Parts: sequence; C-alpha cells; structure tokens
Amino acid sequence: MDMKIAIPLFGNRISPRFDFSPKLWIITVEDGKVSHQEKLPMTTSNLPQRLGQLAAYGVNQVICGGIDGFCLDQLGNKGIDVLHNVVGEAEIAFQLFMKGRLRPGFCCERRKGRRLGGLKKGPPWEEEINI
Repeated sequence: MDMKIAIPLFGNRISPRFDFSPKLWIITVEDGKVSHQEKLPMTTSNLPQRLGQLAAYGVNQVICGGIDGFCLDQLGNKGIDVLHNVVGEAEIAFQLFMKGRLRPGFCCERRKGRRLGGLKKGPPWEEEINI
C-alpha cells in the first residue's frame, strides 16, 4: 500500500504541538518500503498554510503529538488520518507505525525493555529497535 506520512518535528523528536512545529518530515512509502523522504521548514507557515501544504503534498497520514480539535477536523475533511498524542523520537514512531504497532499515547524512546525475573518484559514500545 502506497502512502505519504507526515511527522511534525522538533529536532529529531515529534513536536509537542502540531501547529507550532518548526519542521515537517514527509516520508513516501511504496510497497512497504521508504521510497523518498524530506524534511521541510515550517517556520513561515501559518496554520491554514500548514493544513493546505499537507493536502498539496498528498499526505494521507499524520503522526503527531498534541493537536487541537480544529486541526483534527480540518485534516479529516481533507482525507488525512491523524495518529496523535505520540511523543518521543520520530524515527522510532515511524518504525512502530510501519510495523502496525503505534497507538495514540505511545512514548517512543530508545531504551531496552525492563528485565523481570530474568525475562524481558514490558510494553512493545519499550523494546529495543534497531534502525
């Protein structure tokens, strides 16, 4: 399935707020593999421009941190799905999304799973991801 995914960035992390992110990472996935990616500056874009740019780029999925109801509605009206309240490293969030394991509220950090009784235990997002 081909798709374009947009992740608002603050450094290498998912921006805490969709509408104030300084950069946007757009990833094109074709046949389950990344075929193209680019990071675009968003510092001069106001909110209507940001929303319009996502549609103009052909984005059909946004992975973000905090987002208000207005933006959620506007993106939904443009046919763009939003997976929100995700925090942490953007690269890890993208990998979890591609594996079908990313959910709202996930914290995506590079750390090893906890050890309990000699066995590796903990939620799947705490597993070490090799990127």
